[in-house]
Amino acid sequence: MYVKSIILDGFKSYGNRVEIKGFDREFNAITGLNGTGKSNILDSICFVLGITNLSHVRAGSLQDLVYKSGQAGITKASVTIMFDNSDKNQSPIGYDNQKDISITRQVVIGGKNKYLINGINVQNKRVTDLFCSVQLNVNNPHFLIMQGRITKVLNMKPPEILSMVEEAAGTKMYETKKQETQRTIEKKDAKLKELNDIIKEEISPKLSKLKEERSQYQEYQKVVRELENLVRLYVAWKYVAAEENSKNSKQLLEDVKNQIKEKQKKIVNNKKESQEIDKTIAEMSDRLDRESGGVLQVIEKELQEKEAIEAEIAAKTKSTQDNLKAHKSKHRLLENSIKDDEKAYISKKNQLDQMENSFGSLRSEMEEDAKLLTEAQDRFQAASSGLQVTESGQASLQDQLIAAKQSASEASTLISQHTMEKNHMTEKLKTLQKEASTSTLQYKKQQANIISIEKEVENLKNDLANIQYDENQLSEMQTRRNELVSSVRELCERSDILGSQLRRCNFQYKDPEPNFDRSKVKGLVCRLIKVKDQTYCMALEIAGGGKLYNVIVDTEQTSKGILKNGKLQYRTTMIPLNKIRGRQIELDKIRCAEQLVGPENGKTSLSLIEFDAYLKPAMEWVFGDSFVCPNLGICQKVAFHPKIQKRCITLDGDVVDPRGTLSGGSAIRGGSMLLRLEELKEVESQIEPIQNKLKKVECDIKSMRQTYDVYMNSKQKYERRHHELNAAKQQMQMTRGHQTHSEIEKLTSSIADLTKEIAELQKTHDESVKKGKELEERMKDLKGHRERQMKAVEDDLEKKKRKAKKSRDSWKNLEQDFETLKLEVSELQKSVDAGKEQLVAAEENLEQLSRQAEEFNTEWNRIKEIVKDIQLKIKEKKSEIAAKSREIKVITQKKEQLLASNSDIELEIKSLEHQIAKIQSDAASCEDKIKAMRNQYEWIASEREYFGEPGGLYDFKERDPRSAGHRISQLEQLKDKLGRNLNTRAQTLLGKEEEQHTAILQKKTKVENDRATLINTMKELDTTKRKAVIKACEQVNKDFGSIFSTLLPGAQAKLIPPEGMTVVDGLEVKVGFNGMWKEGLGELSGGQRSLVALSLILAMLLFHPAPLYILDEVDAALDLSHTQNIGNMLATHFKKSQFIIVSLKDGMFNNANVLFRTKFVDGMSTVQRTEQTNRR
Repeated sequence: MYVKSIILDGFKSYGNRVEIKGFDREFNAITGLNGTGKSNILDSICFVLGITNLSHVRAGSLQDLVYKSGQAGITKASVTIMFDNSDKNQSPIGYDNQKDISITRQVVIGGKNKYLINGINVQNKRVTDLFCSVQLNVNNPHFLIMQGRITKVLNMKPPEILSMVEEAAGTKMYETKKQETQRTIEKKDAKLKELNDIIKEEISPKLSKLKEERSQYQEYQKVVRELENLVRLYVAWKYVAAEENSKNSKQLLEDVKNQIKEKQKKIVNNKKESQEIDKTIAEMSDRLDRESGGVLQVIEKELQEKEAIEAEIAAKTKSTQDNLKAHKSKHRLLENSIKDDEKAYISKKNQLDQMENSFGSLRSEMEEDAKLLTEAQDRFQAASSGLQVTESGQASLQDQLIAAKQSASEASTLISQHTMEKNHMTEKLKTLQKEASTSTLQYKKQQANIISIEKEVENLKNDLANIQYDENQLSEMQTRRNELVSSVRELCERSDILGSQLRRCNFQYKDPEPNFDRSKVKGLVCRLIKVKDQTYCMALEIAGGGKLYNVIVDTEQTSKGILKNGKLQYRTTMIPLNKIRGRQIELDKIRCAEQLVGPENGKTSLSLIEFDAYLKPAMEWVFGDSFVCPNLGICQKVAFHPKIQKRCITLDGDVVDPRGTLSGGSAIRGGSMLLRLEELKEVESQIEPIQNKLKKVECDIKSMRQTYDVYMNSKQKYERRHHELNAAKQQMQMTRGHQTHSEIEKLTSSIADLTKEIAELQKTHDESVKKGKELEERMKDLKGHRERQMKAVEDDLEKKKRKAKKSRDSWKNLEQDFETLKLEVSELQKSVDAGKEQLVAAEENLEQLSRQAEEFNTEWNRIKEIVKDIQLKIKEKKSEIAAKSREIKVITQKKEQLLASNSDIELEIKSLEHQIAKIQSDAASCEDKIKAMRNQYEWIASEREYFGEPGGLYDFKERDPRSAGHRISQLEQLKDKLGRNLNTRAQTLLGKEEEQHTAILQKKTKVENDRATLINTMKELDTTKRKAVIKACEQVNKDFGSIFSTLLPGAQAKLIPPEGMTVVDGLEVKVGFNGMWKEGLGELSGGQRSLVALSLILAMLLFHPAPLYILDEVDAALDLSHTQNIGNMLATHFKKSQFIIVSLKDGMFNNANVLFRTKFVDGMSTVQRTEQTNRR
């Protein structure tokens, strides 16, 4: 089967339908310039053969195979190959009767692949099977030789070359069979393992268990027989004893009844005597009541009423104080919140003021720049219109000249006026100076005094500024101190409350000896641990139990000293660290628990607490032997597991003991002690930092008071001297000399100003005259001046534009930030105002509550005084009554003795009555027992006559019934124990299990035999493969040398195993020239190495030749002489195969029978066929 023609339509560069026909049966070549589509013909063949890896045809997806990826209006790519099937020896399976086979593959953009064989749609697998049947598997293409494959062969190692030979020889089949056999062996191994596991884990344990159950059943039957014998003996003895007890009960009953009658007579006599005493006491009591007049009852009633009023007022006082405390806390929070808001408001307000100043200055700068820009634009317009531009505006040169002359004239006039005024002031000044000469000394003295005071005031002001003191800081520090004192007080109160609830957690002792080192006493266990998660507090408290209150010390000597001389308030257990030895739960039991219920559900108690490392022995002793689990179900799983057997505790405190006990029920009153202890530790940890802050604040206040005293002294001095300075200045201003000197100073200043103005006017006059002359000159050169002015105005306009833009941008950037900050300041102001309103309301509530608390407290104190007075009156009254009732007391005691005697006698009678009831009950019980035993044990009636007979079954002397009773109890326990797990079918089940065990052993023997057979099969496959590989190596080696000699005359090539290896271990290539063998391929040229690789590939292909071979530029690295020899080699060695070769070298394609040339015309590839007759 060979290619006759190829039709390409829309495939890659073949946009139009192109039919390539006339393929030669043997040797075809394709050539053309790069990019004309010659390799696309080979890609089309691979496409039809069903290639799946599109990278081999230089495409990323099927869409890339369509002409220009479908963007040129062509949406379908189709390739049809017509194969000549006249040679039936090479026909595909199922197509022997068809002369030609047409195979088409189409791909549509957005559609699916479609295969057609002879115009009929088929699945791609059918096409793949067709080509694989004639050794054209495109996904393992040994018939397709690319240039890269030649390079790859050159770099192969010996095992890789051997792998190529194995592939050519087709020994992959043996490898596949070997792998299948190996998988079957693995299955057999798995089956053997399964059978062994069944025998080990199921059958053997069952056999052992059933044998044990059979022994147990036999022992059970033995116990039942012995028990039945002993029960008859014991029941007979009990029956005889019951009959004797019944006879003895009647006589005992009569004796007890006689005793009761005697005691009842004695009670009657005592009652008569007691009634006479009652009459005497009644007469004496009447006299005492008349004397006391019932005053005591009235006072006691009044006391009850006052005490009720006191309790009510105390409750109101407590409630008011609690409300007052809560409102004070709320008031402090409001003050702190307002302070924070005010600080934030001041900060933001300062930022706003700064930004407002910047904003205003930027806006002014922007407006000024805009104004300057407008003026510059006006000057530019004026200059463009031909007007002369000046600083004062627009004007022509003539107008400017007139203005300059006018300015010079005005300046000259003003100079004359100011000169006259100056002369007048100078005359007046001289007159005043003469007048002031008489009072100069007094004026200077006053002035010197004022200057001295000013210097002193300035020094005091500087001293005051140098003192680092803020008048508000002291009050703030005092407020802060009061807050801290309040916080410490509240925390201490909370600590005291918790401490009173946890008295047992406070270990107090006195030093057992002088200079005792208290660090030897580490403390209570509960104080030395920290619970990692408070969820486990209840469970850990149950786990530790009373040991939580044990005291840990360093040695037993310390324990003895404290117990003996420490004056302890409670009985205390000591734990000396040098003696105590705790035990942790074994690691394998912990792992077993984690595997059983999960790591989170089975934690050891020791892992849930933190403590110092040196305390580990004591903590192991307290917590080391228990687990903590979430609920009771998990606890039972862990505790009763045979590999664990440890005490387990739930989070609610229920305890499961592996010995069988469960304890739990209601929660501990008051909650978990460890939780409260953690709260106490937290409170105690908060107290110390606040106390440190309080100490610091008090130190700051103390040091600030010293600064405060210095500051106030300096301030008083400064205010006093400042007042003296103001008084001296006012006094000096009222003198005539001061007024004269003031007027002289004013005239001197006015003369200086006039002199300055005259100089400025003179300057303006000179500039105006100079400008007039310049304007006259400009009028002579008007055109040049206008151009220079235009240039200056343009430059000034551009400069003003840039500056105006920059100012505007800066202002806009700041405007958004300014508005945001303004909004924040407004919100903060509202927050401060609202807080102040709330603060005022809170202060009013505080004031009202304070008044109520004071009123309630006053009333409470008043009522308490009244109650005390009433209690004192009652005490005095009772003393009076007690003194008068001593005689009554003596008589009453006698009566009480009689009544007590009667009570004792009555108790004795009741005891005797109980004894009678017991005797009657025992008698009845004996009768009932006799009847019950007769009913229960029917054999008693028939065997009663033998009870107690010597030498018989019921001989009570020879066989001890009491021992029999104890033995019965033991046998019943043993019977219950054996019967609890008794299996009465153990004998039957054991036989069945033994039969099953024998069957499985037979199955195991069969599997082992099958496995041995498979191993022998693998050995046979290895032997067959070895023979096939050796045969293939010989044939490939022969063809390799022949092909290489054809391509390179005078050269030899062969495949040999490397030194120390055999043919089946690996092969390497050896090359020789005229009998001289090279050490390695590195000694060959690039072309020679390519010929070696090509020869080796072709030799392997020749072992099982395919009907079609495709070579893509395999001669790229060959020179012309080598290329020419390839054609001769193909014609010599591959006579039954068709070759399609792509080449750019004349030496290659000139040897072909048919040559196809590709060209690129109008953006599409075309093909031209040339038949080379000289090769025929």
